[in-house]
Amino acid sequence: MEFIPIEILESIIYLLDYVDLNNLIQSIHFGSIGLINWSMLHLYRFGTYKSNLNYPDYYKIISVEDVKLKLKLNQSIDELIQLQVLDLNNNQLSSLPDSIGNLAQLQELYLSKNKLTSIPGEVGNLTQLQRLYLFDNKLTLIPDEVGNLTQLQKLNLSDNYLTSIPSEVGNLAQLQTLNLYNNKLTSIPGEVGNLTQLQILFLSNNQLTSIPDSIYNLTQLQILSLSNNKLTSIPGQVGNLIQLRILYLSDNQLTSIPAEVGNLTQLQALYLNNNKLTSIPKSILNLKSSGTQIIL
Repeated sequence: MEFIPIEILESIIYLLDYVDLNNLIQSIHFGSIGLINWSMLHLYRFGTYKSNLNYPDYYKIISVEDVKLKLKLNQSIDELIQLQVLDLNNNQLSSLPDSIGNLAQLQELYLSKNKLTSIPGEVGNLTQLQRLYLFDNKLTLIPDEVGNLTQLQKLNLSDNYLTSIPSEVGNLAQLQTLNLYNNKLTSIPGEVGNLTQLQILFLSNNQLTSIPDSIYNLTQLQILSLSNNKLTSIPGQVGNLIQLRILYLSDNQLTSIPAEVGNLTQLQALYLNNNKLTSIPKSILNLKSSGTQIIL
């Protein structure tokens, strides 16, 4: 096992500049490199990351270029007791240790663009987590324990292989953004309608034939993306989404659009192209005269 020399780490911390660590490491023993009191850890696969300079001085930061981590994170990760941000995007991770659930102060966890097929249920112990990014992995399921993350504001699970999501997602009372784009979902649990703070919901590029009526109770929703599914109808309750700015309904099998869409007076764009529509209600055409962009 090879470790990052502490001299290199210190130079990254103080210089925050390019350091070539090409293929230097394949695994990390966190305790061995003195990270115990650090609050931010970045391990990028490529691209010099200059925006670290925008963070407050009290953060300790690592910016690593092109490490190509084939990480098996060992159990010592739980020694990072002060860590608030852990960024392991763009590597080749295939698994996470259960001990990741011991990072009690963690607020942001970035694991996108890896090779993860599952997430340990212990992630549900990260009760301070506000952002969880897992897009572009190989996930087929999400543990029910994700419902324990009651401080979570942004959850990105796009570009995976999910066929369902647990109903416990409905417990995420602070969630503002839920991105499930490009999975294999055939249904959405009705409990998603409990996410009263939700502003952005991406469900495009799935296999949905319907969505639960409870979705139309999300009155804070500003963007609803349902394109490229198998929807045959949209209920009149869509008119309840009075804050909606953008509604994507393209590439479905819709034959009609409810007149209640005309109640969405804040709507800036409505995408209806590539459906089987034979007519458009007058109330929707009135939106166009008010400045709404309608793509047919």
